[in-house]
Amino acid sequence: MMKEVDYRGWAKYLVLLMRVAGMESRRSRIQGEKLCEFACGTANISIILSKLGYDVTGVDSSGDMLKVAKEKLARRKSDKLHLVHHDMVTYSQKESFDRAVCVYDSVNYIPTSAALGCFFGNVYEDLKPGGVFVFDASLESNSLNEPSLFVQRGKHKGVFYHRKSLYDPETKIHTTYVRVKKNGRVIEEVHREFVYNLALIRKLFSAAGFEERFAAGDFTMLDANDYSERVHFVLVKPDHD
Repeated sequence: MMKEVDYRGWAKYLVLLMRVAGMESRRSRIQGEKLCEFACGTANISIILSKLGYDVTGVDSSGDMLKVAKEKLARRKSDKLHLVHHDMVTYSQKESFDRAVCVYDSVNYIPTSAALGCFFGNVYEDLKPGGVFVFDASLESNSLNEPSLFVQRGKHKGVFYHRKSLYDPETKIHTTYVRVKKNGRVIEEVHREFVYNLALIRKLFSAAGFEERFAAGDFTMLDANDYSERVHFVLVKPDHD
């Protein structure tokens, strides 16, 4: 189901957004920079960012996802990518990173505004002064405007899948039911995403101490608004010194 995702293009878009914050103007600025990817999954984005020169730490709460990621790393033998099994909301390494990213609407899996605020606070503490945090969030328009994505069936590399999504505009919860069959084995999962509006997201990361440099709508370099489907925020931890 993830075969249509352009991970390389997404990683390059993240670097472009970090340039908006005044960073990454030259490739030499990337080399050796410490970057944390929260909710790294199977490390597709992390691997690409490490190839660009970042020293990457990938954090994810799923042991199964990290197992796949470790298999990929074993084939690459890279010393610029390290994996950590931990809940991203509570992960804390004080002033350890120059950059942080969190993509594929991973913040939408955080179930409460209090927990989302906690996450922003910990990321703020994780970054060095002047550090940059880029994350994306799926807004309500993404759930309302894409009915064709609500039911998907297909086959990819011998894996049959069926996905059905339902959105409740009252609770602001987008639920996706996934059924995967491979070699006679059936796996069923339920994913719940919690849709937050722009105003609340901004209130929470501002309370954590972040300054917003840019909010880009729908994989463009245009300003996001309440009608955007996906927003990438570019935040900076102020360097008061």
